[in-house]
Amino acid sequence: MPWLRDGSPQADTGFTVGEVNYPSGWIANNPQAEREKLNITFLADSPAHDQRFSWGWNSDGSENWKDLADLKPLWKSKQTQNAKVLLRDSDWLVIRKQEAGTAIPTAWSDYRTALRSACNERESQIDAASTAAELKAIVTGPVTVIQNKKDSDGNDIEVKQSDGSSYDPKRYEHETVANTGSLDGKNPWPNAPTS
Repeated sequence: MPWLRDGSPQADTGFTVGEVNYPSGWIANNPQAEREKLNITFLADSPAHDQRFSWGWNSDGSENWKDLADLKPLWKSKQTQNAKVLLRDSDWLVIRKQEAGTAIPTAWSDYRTALRSACNERESQIDAASTAAELKAIVTGPVTVIQNKKDSDGNDIEVKQSDGSSYDPKRYEHETVANTGSLDGKNPWPNAPTS
């Protein structure tokens, strides 16, 4: 376990404070009240960072974000690549039309248009990010979120007990909705036609 004494790393392998020698294991085997007398605190591990968006942690504990101007083109390019891969399965329909004049089925034509539109919308959503942290939330955010269900007036719908009284604390109906703050929630890739 990482420990700090007076803000500096302190190994639990035996140490001396003043003229008192503390044996190995003393920190781990004594209550926090005893550790506090020597100004010894636990150093929590830094949370993991996503290397795609940041360099790690600064000494003050803040995240060291990568340059947004470098991240945006990268993530927009990934959207274009995804669209190309999804379009590839129906490219033969376009080639067949060019070579033989066979019409592209409407469902497939609509799908290809929807793919290009989704790609453009996703790129616009990336462009709208004002910080690397916001971009990370857009790219990695969940597709759906759970929120309180609203009535026609926009108020949360409360769940009541069988006698009509409120629970303590109050409870509310929930619903799962698209996360419009994420790419996949706001602009999901369309599904290919089945025929």
